Amino acid sequence: MTKSKAALSLVLCLALGIAAAAGDATGLIQEGEARLKAGDIDAGLALFRQATATNPGSSLAYTRLGGALLIKQENVEAIEAFRTAIMQDGNNADAFIGMAIAYLHGADYALARASLEEAKRIDPSKSAKVDELIAYIDQRESGVSVH
Repeated sequence: MTKSKAALSLVLCLALGIAAAAGDATGLIQEGEARLKAGDIDAGLALFRQATATNPGSSLAYTRLGGALLIKQENVEAIEAFRTAIMQDGNNADAFIGMAIAYLHGADYALARASLEEAKRIDPSKSAKVDELIAYIDQRESGVSVH
């Protein structure tokens, strides 16, 4: 491990330790989101994992964890995170959408469609975007070239 990576790891561990000691999952989630926006996916992922450990009942923490896992293309683990988010809050439309995207990456169109339909049922304001994704699935299933 290089000195810069070791220093970054130490700073991250200290930051995680301080936040965990405060028991602040919300702060961990916010910091994780900031790390993702800054392009530091691994740090964001670590913070979301810490947030789920700090508050295992946080649907938002699991939703954000699933999103970070999607970015890392860890689709199977992302699906599990989204499922956990949904178990914590069955009305978490964002978790259903995230899970649908993970299923799309695995070409499991039936489960992707079912997840999207549930998201639309929960939050009709997302209908337009959900319908776009469903149309994409329809094109993929029919073999029509999608650009």
